[in-house]
Amino acid sequence: MLILLRHGQTTSNVGRHLDTALPGAELTELGRTQAAAAGRDIMDTYAPARVVTSKALRAQQTGEIGFGEYFDAIPALDGLHEVQAGRFEMLNTLEAHTAYHGAFRGFYRRQLDSLIDGGDSLEIFLTRYRAAIDPLVEAGGDTVVVSHGGAIRAFAANATDVDPAFAEASYLPNCHYVVIDPVGEFGSWRVVAWGKYPLD
Repeated sequence: MLILLRHGQTTSNVGRHLDTALPGAELTELGRTQAAAAGRDIMDTYAPARVVTSKALRAQQTGEIGFGEYFDAIPALDGLHEVQAGRFEMLNTLEAHTAYHGAFRGFYRRQLDSLIDGGDSLEIFLTRYRAAIDPLVEAGGDTVVVSHGGAIRAFAANATDVDPAFAEASYLPNCHYVVIDPVGEFGSWRVVAWGKYPLD
């Protein structure tokens, strides 16, 4: 299984800033509490063979707080960072959020030329995200990937047979996670769990 865990709450989350560039903001005290709880929940429910994180500070902190007592090494991998916000980076206006999240509609619908203005296209995002994920799938065993809400939803919408409208509507709060069974061809993998949302 792939257990795609969103990081804990950050200072940028509190301020609603579109914080996608590395290294990014650190966790709040609530974020640290969320990370510890998510680690216990995942360790109790699954038996992960490994935990990896994106190179964002918030993801590395979430991985260490949630899983540091269970794993000697938690690598931070290239490619697992958030979908880049481009010219909307660190903005917190309604207009910026509308433009950034509006561009994701094409990401959820597998439109490879969908583009964040000045940031990632879906093709660029999938290429670098899959470069990190594919070796983990090939290695076998359950893997926890500490990543980012938009990136997780965009990846899951393209990797699995989930309804694009569901992916768009099903926001992933801090330290919630998507579980994917990566069997068969990419694009037809099965979603096992998506946060607290019921699956058909």
